[in-house]
Amino acid sequence: MSHFVHCRSANVGLPGDCCCAYNLAMYLIMTFRIPIRLVTVFGVTTLVAVAVGIVFWLGLVSATQNTRLLMSDQAQTLINAMEREIDLWLSPIQQQANWIAAHINANAGQLTELASFDPFMLGTLAATPQVAGVALVTPDAQSQRWQRADGKSIAADWSNRPGIRKWIDTGRQRRDSSWIEPFFTDTISKTILLHELPIHADDGQLLVMLAQIVPVEELSRHMIDLAPREGMTPFILYGTDHVLAHPSLTKERTGHDIADSPLTRLDELDDEVLKRIWTPDEEELFFLSSDEQLHTSGVFIKEQKRFFIFLYRYIQKYGEEPWIIGAYLNTETYGGAEGDRLMRSLLGGLAVLLAAVVGAFFLGRYITRPVTAIAQAARLVEANKLEDVPLLQSSHMRELDDAARSFNQMVVDLRERTLIRQTLGQFIPEEVARNLLSDGGSLKTENSVATLLYSDIEGFTRLTESQGSTRVVAILNAYFSAMVDILERHQGVVTQFHGDAILATFNVPISNDEHARNALLAASQMLNCIDTQTFADHSLRIRIGIDTGPVVAGAVGAAGRLSYTVYGNSVNLAARLEMLNKEFGTRLLISDNTARLAGDVIPLRLVGEVPIRGQADTIRAFTEGSAS
Repeated sequence: MSHFVHCRSANVGLPGDCCCAYNLAMYLIMTFRIPIRLVTVFGVTTLVAVAVGIVFWLGLVSATQNTRLLMSDQAQTLINAMEREIDLWLSPIQQQANWIAAHINANAGQLTELASFDPFMLGTLAATPQVAGVALVTPDAQSQRWQRADGKSIAADWSNRPGIRKWIDTGRQRRDSSWIEPFFTDTISKTILLHELPIHADDGQLLVMLAQIVPVEELSRHMIDLAPREGMTPFILYGTDHVLAHPSLTKERTGHDIADSPLTRLDELDDEVLKRIWTPDEEELFFLSSDEQLHTSGVFIKEQKRFFIFLYRYIQKYGEEPWIIGAYLNTETYGGAEGDRLMRSLLGGLAVLLAAVVGAFFLGRYITRPVTAIAQAARLVEANKLEDVPLLQSSHMRELDDAARSFNQMVVDLRERTLIRQTLGQFIPEEVARNLLSDGGSLKTENSVATLLYSDIEGFTRLTESQGSTRVVAILNAYFSAMVDILERHQGVVTQFHGDAILATFNVPISNDEHARNALLAASQMLNCIDTQTFADHSLRIRIGIDTGPVVAGAVGAAGRLSYTVYGNSVNLAARLEMLNKEFGTRLLISDNTARLAGDVIPLRLVGEVPIRGQADTIRAFTEGSAS
């Protein structure tokens, strides 16, 4: 109404009633938004009623092309993801080869005893989980190989193998790393990709041949999970005649299958569509992609009455033969009888073709322009490129205007929430960070019955004095990473690191009725991990105490500096039980409160009645093991 007041107060030379009418008209124009339902019912429906056949035909063609474009975009995204994953999968192997070469050059004197490299080479396997094994072969064909599956180091004399001798001879002439053509190896009974690097001394003399092997079957398992939707089949060809990765190749081939060829031939594959990739019905589907490196073609499979689109790209990074990465799409858009009936219906509407096309064209552009803008922005959100999402313009159509405003606000909120979660997740447990965001930045104090697990490293002071601060930090980081992983797998939340100690809670802030069982399982796996692993090449021993009881959980601290923690007698009791392990010569002590709730999840034996400092009563304490 401010428009009308302003008009009456201004001397614009118009009668008052005319001025108000003018402002009313301007106000209505400025605020007028057309409901999309009105446009659909009275606009498009009228055109459809006049030329239903033509509009339907245009809609079908447009829908077909849009579907193919959409599927093409998804296929291109899949191919880009496949190439990126292949690089992420194989490039670290090349980088690691150079790292190994530097280490061997620095320790060339140990090459007379290859087993001396066991700790280092087994450590490299931990850094590249895609590598099944690593081998070093000296110029006189003495080998030492390290296997991921069993963690073994195996020495062998390969001097009687002509192929190995030839391989060593070629290594004398080369200094660069390379990928060898896939072949079957009886060492692990699989077809493999092999990355080789001849390692030379400064004087040019060959020191040793380095080989890293990657099972080919893992490619199929790794790539198939990238397909974004049903009807899209990814594949990787080695050259034009052999299949490197395909959904049907996730099962291991037997020795009989690979007697003639280490890779499945294209004409042997159980996929009639992919077999037609080099004999397409349509050579180039130019409207599908603007990527010059992406090749497209199409094939119609009569038995299935389906048209399939091939999209593929050549990469020449991993051997002499090019890899062809791609996917084919089942368009499901071509039918027989339905198309004939549609064509017969369309012939009757030729007289009104021009009017229907012109009307549908301009109206369609008007309607779809903002929808297209939303769709393009949504694709950027889907790709997690929030900073590149443009501000959507307002529209006179009510629903589209609401959608644009809501979308813009959603992007702002997503940017804020992403920043907040990234920041909070580094300092507090993830579940606490999630609760903070859902509760508007505040945490409610909780009263709950929870199971508390307190662990500590034995002899940490001596460890610090003997190893030095830098080494201790590396050991603690490796130790904490392993322990937190076990605790989180059992729905435990680490609320506090104190020196070398860990305080973990079960049932708060993550509610779980099996909290006592989960805590015992986590403790058992933590001790097993300590027994079977080293941390930064150092063995550790730990003590654990567990109790169940009422606790208070929440954020405490100063007004501008809060910390999430738990309070209660069970926290103190868990810490006290951890310390009592020294007296009983145990590594795990569990209160009877926890033992009753946990049941028979692990065998327990009674240690005895133990006094608790500061308390008049004693408690029954249990440890892991069968009762004698």
